[in-house]
Amino acid sequence: MAVNMQIRGTYHVSCGWCSEPACAGRIDVTWGDVMLPYLMAGALAIGPYSGVDLSTLLDKPMLVREIVVELTAAEVVQEATGAKLDDLDGRQIALTEAGFELSLDVELSVGRAIFEVEAQAPDAGTDSYWLAFDGEQIDKPFVISRGALSSRSFIVDIAQAGKHTFGLTLREAPGSAIKTVSIAMASTKMPQPPMRQELVGAHPRIFFTADDIAAMRARLDNERVQSFYDLPELLTRKPPPFRPGKRNGGAFRSLGTYALGHVLAPDEHQLAAIIEWLEMATTYETVGVDLDAEYFMEGLALTYDWLYNDLPEDLRNRVRRTIAKQCRLLFNASVAGATGGGLHFQQNHYWFAHLALALGAAAICGEEPEAERWLAWAWDRYERIALTFSPDASFHEGPSYWDYSMPTLYMYTDLYEWCTGLKIPAGDDGLAGQGQFRFHYLYPGLTLSAPMEDSSVKLGRPPIKLLLWEAKRFQDPVTMGLAELLNSGPRSDRFNLLWLDESLAAVDVQDNIPLARYYQDVETAFARTDWDDDATYIAFISRPLGGHRWAELCDKYRLSGTGHNHPAQNHFVLFSRGAVLAGDPGYTYEKKTRNHNTVLVDGQGQYGDGEMWPGPKPGRARITRFVTDGDITIISGDAHSAYPADLGLTRFDRTVVLAGRDLVVVYDRLAAKEPRIFSWLLHHWGQTSEADGRWTIVRDAAQVTVAPLLPEELAGEAVTYRPQFIHPTRDLTPKEADINMLELKTGPVADATFLVPLLICDAGQEVPSSHIVSADRCDAVRVGDTVVAFNRGDAEMVAPLPSGQTLETDAQVFVARLQDGKLQVVTAPAEE
Repeated sequence: MAVNMQIRGTYHVSCGWCSEPACAGRIDVTWGDVMLPYLMAGALAIGPYSGVDLSTLLDKPMLVREIVVELTAAEVVQEATGAKLDDLDGRQIALTEAGFELSLDVELSVGRAIFEVEAQAPDAGTDSYWLAFDGEQIDKPFVISRGALSSRSFIVDIAQAGKHTFGLTLREAPGSAIKTVSIAMASTKMPQPPMRQELVGAHPRIFFTADDIAAMRARLDNERVQSFYDLPELLTRKPPPFRPGKRNGGAFRSLGTYALGHVLAPDEHQLAAIIEWLEMATTYETVGVDLDAEYFMEGLALTYDWLYNDLPEDLRNRVRRTIAKQCRLLFNASVAGATGGGLHFQQNHYWFAHLALALGAAAICGEEPEAERWLAWAWDRYERIALTFSPDASFHEGPSYWDYSMPTLYMYTDLYEWCTGLKIPAGDDGLAGQGQFRFHYLYPGLTLSAPMEDSSVKLGRPPIKLLLWEAKRFQDPVTMGLAELLNSGPRSDRFNLLWLDESLAAVDVQDNIPLARYYQDVETAFARTDWDDDATYIAFISRPLGGHRWAELCDKYRLSGTGHNHPAQNHFVLFSRGAVLAGDPGYTYEKKTRNHNTVLVDGQGQYGDGEMWPGPKPGRARITRFVTDGDITIISGDAHSAYPADLGLTRFDRTVVLAGRDLVVVYDRLAAKEPRIFSWLLHHWGQTSEADGRWTIVRDAAQVTVAPLLPEELAGEAVTYRPQFIHPTRDLTPKEADINMLELKTGPVADATFLVPLLICDAGQEVPSSHIVSADRCDAVRVGDTVVAFNRGDAEMVAPLPSGQTLETDAQVFVARLQDGKLQVVTAPAEE
């Protein structure tokens, strides 16, 4: 499928989805008429895969730069000590050596100066410098990109015109490469006002105005509102004093909940408690430019705006100055690409940092001279997020970070549209359906979620407010049905009211959401046999880190940051009869392929193996086949490109077949350029026993038997180990930290086929037999009255049916079973 984009009806292009020939034409995305008022300062053709120059997306168009000094690599060598001229991928660079030091004296006018270095480091031990301005060393290291040339900058306000000195020295080992160094004076331009005129000078003005309050109060009497929202209790917690060197903003994040409660039901005691918190906030130093900034600003900005007319004037002025101080820090850091998330538009830290700027600037716009510019810049940042968001209602950082990040994106989206009066330039295709995507992570019973990527193994249901947001925005009765199904009672969270449309009808979820679903951008598939609590469920993933759209942007435009992704392609989880039978340890700080139900090659994992935060990688794993019919689902993935090239892996095709409640079959075809040892992995928290080359795992009331039929010669080992849950600054070790792993290992071979039925039943129940019934052109297994067959090539195969007949078909996979005397056959064709 192709990417189609049209900007104001003047430009239309079409191209393949990514650089892999096999992936070309996989997804069809139409953006329609895209207006980019802040990003572009007018209409401009842009498309991530259109072949159009994407520099407008990655540059800073609101910035006007006047270059003062710009040094090439040769000039850096000439001006510096401890550097030599070298070549990197055909580009001339200055290679740093021991004793590297660069000092530049420049004449600067009053204003804002940008010191920028285009550089790269080979590893974590060479990626930082010390930067000094006018002889005073900057507190934080100046950190450059690893593995790819990229620009990093530092902003400094010049209060006095004249000669100023920038100095750059090594903080770590030499070996980094510098392509250019520049110093520029910067100013900003605004293509249009960032706030509707009727909001300027008014309070409250964020998400509602004074004219809306009476209707909001009346809503509290509505029974449906009462099922989702209730007023907060009196704020009795005391505000914590500022702790230098610690995270400080988190305590303030929910302050807006109490502020809205006071708006709806004025209470002098509640107001006094809120004022105490605001007083403390004005004593705070800065709270950084990352997550903590958003927590702090979400509470402070909303409370300042919503209670503006209830606050003493002196306190109001001090709160405004506190907000302005934090916004100034965020803006300067963002211009330098140094906020949380850097330039990683699809990483949650980027969303948090820039929502903090947007909230603060929206609260004080028109009251602080710089706030209008800050707000326009926040919209510029938002438009980049919208343009690069996944197009198929999916998200690449897993269910836990969906719960954590989506409130930020939804709030940012609402704030953009509310303040500007404009529709977001793109992204609605990717936002509609997010609730269903998150819902599919829920195991049968709808209590626990599959902990894929960085998620807790105890992760539960999604926040109801996020389902309410989507239902309201898209007037979607299915998502409203999800909200009602999963709602456990009213909450006082402000957005349980602001994002609720109590007039919206709800429909039955089971009648309107499919049992199985495949998401193409993030290459994730889900399937369950039915909606009963004891149903069998699988989830499967095989994708580029970050998903196709973000992976291609990163590859083509030297971006980085795929957030909380794991090197776990062709990985699956299995849940049945109320228990996890093939699991995922979830959030780890050392991301290991070994922690997942996939394959190791000579004991080695995929790209990103062993990294804490894997960045973009060259692998383009993908799901190649998805067929579903009732309680039968067939999913295939190709993950060979997810492994480092030096392993010589030329094939890793995996098919996982959910063949009803009692049977899952895993079929793997592997090949390498030279003999390798292939290790087939399955993780669990059950009790393991082995007999006759079969391993039975019992977990609570459920049981699964791993019964490998191919290869004929393999070694099996059951071990228990503990993944790396400990970060240098925090420990996320869960209660059940140790995980059991079954490893089925070949000897050194150039190719291997694994045919592994997973036989599911109640704990203690007799395990059914499984028989290999392969023919010349297929590998097949029979369990009871079910046959699952896999075509070894592209020609027709002839395979036995459970009825005693044979089936001749050119399908790649088929499932045939007898139920109540009737034969059911489900086939999966060759990849198109």
